[in-house]
Amino acid sequence: MAVAVTATPAGAQTTKSRLDEQQRKLSGLKTRAGRLADALAKTEHDLDDTREEMVKTRAAVRRAEDDMGALQERLKDRVRAAYRMRGVGFFHFLLEARSFSEFNQRMVFLQRQTLNDEGLVLELRKKRHELELHRAELNRHERSLQTRKNEQLAQARRMTITLAEQNRIYQALKTEFTREQLARMFRTLRGVGGYSIPLDACPVAGPHNVTNSFGAPRGGGTRRHQGNDIMAPHGAPILAVVSGRITKVGSGGNGGISVYLYGSCVEFYYAHLSRRSVGPGQSVSAGQTIGANGDTGNARGGAPHLHFEIHPGGGRAIDPYPSLSKVC
Repeated sequence: MAVAVTATPAGAQTTKSRLDEQQRKLSGLKTRAGRLADALAKTEHDLDDTREEMVKTRAAVRRAEDDMGALQERLKDRVRAAYRMRGVGFFHFLLEARSFSEFNQRMVFLQRQTLNDEGLVLELRKKRHELELHRAELNRHERSLQTRKNEQLAQARRMTITLAEQNRIYQALKTEFTREQLARMFRTLRGVGGYSIPLDACPVAGPHNVTNSFGAPRGGGTRRHQGNDIMAPHGAPILAVVSGRITKVGSGGNGGISVYLYGSCVEFYYAHLSRRSVGPGQSVSAGQTIGANGDTGNARGGAPHLHFEIHPGGGRAIDPYPSLSKVC
């Protein structure tokens, strides 16, 4: 893979900013969509309650009408009976009284009966009128809720379209940002070196000498050297070559005291340190001291040096020399 790119970091940063902004916009839209869904659910609930109340009200109106009909039939019977009692019959009912007091009682009874009948009729008419008003109010409320529901459904349809479009933009930016990261990771100057990973600092501070021994036989020819050795005095500061995170540390084996740094989509491996000053999960800045040069591991007893490897994407090691030659 040979991609000739000379200045992608600024573009990558611009795309990252756009990606972050689009992510915030998408998050805001999802929040609004959630609120709209809650509002629509509440409207549906209110509609169900209103329709249930309307069913009860219609039943109450029918019962009131039935009561009115029954009472009116009784009143008709009473009117017919009173008509038959007019003249002799009516006066006979009064004149049968054995005393003036009983006569008054019968007269009061007839008047009270008439008033009671009239009162029942008025009460039923009033009740039916109130029920009709309540039913009309429920009808208006149902129409209002249905209008609100239709508006919310229209908003939901528009929101779905907007979310889909904004998500498409987000995914496109994400893809663009990934391409820019890959371009930066594999930025090369074809010729002397092969792949050149941009570094922000040399891994060793102070006097040093980079030995390009990548691929040289090791272990009696059983393996190949996966990095470059940087010769420097014992205790020389070892630095983070980019900003990133310490993913792992070691203290034994061939590497001795070692550190794994992941940043800019690349894993960097430091070995043979005399000590380290960082721990797993720690974030570091480019140029920050992460340890000191030494001769631990299989370098014990030899000249102090840093064994340095570069693994793009955490994969196979590449020759660090083209990258180191620009900063060391």
